[in-house]
Amino acid sequence: MSGLVIPPPAAREMHAPHERPPLPLGTRVDTVWIWLIVVVPWVLASTIYLFDVREVLDALWVDDATAALGHVGLHLAVLAGSSLVTIALALLFAFRDARRLRTVGVVRPFPWGFAAIAGIVYVIGRQVVLRKVTPASAAPLVVSIVLYVLWYTVFGAWAIVSVADALAGLAASIEP
Repeated sequence: MSGLVIPPPAAREMHAPHERPPLPLGTRVDTVWIWLIVVVPWVLASTIYLFDVREVLDALWVDDATAALGHVGLHLAVLAGSSLVTIALALLFAFRDARRLRTVGVVRPFPWGFAAIAGIVYVIGRQVVLRKVTPASAAPLVVSIVLYVLWYTVFGAWAIVSVADALAGLAASIEP
């Protein structure tokens, strides 16, 4: 015995290189599903704009904690519901996209379950896999990044204006 240990077949297979054969030129890998993953979360995330800071502060000013908590609770329920719908739709769209990629010949497309973390996680992973097999367009990834930057910029401005307006209204109600 020379001390050489041969790994079992499963271990050899696990460490074997996993090649993805290139797709024929002209193979379309853009699907409606990837674009839905990019766009739909932002439509549902817009429910944040239903929150009225002024209503909550006005209710707290007159010592109506029940009304303030009612508004906050209702809004949290709307946000939780839209979040669950967003995750479910992202998983559905990623599943359909991965299935479509398999039908056009992509070997081991990016796992669709990662869309549960965030749609952009699936979009990034999909782009990495597709770059190995075809000169795929980065348009879904670029649009997704632009939408993130745009949405958070608009949200930041809205939050500042909403809080400033609510505080100004509160200050106006104090002055004689």
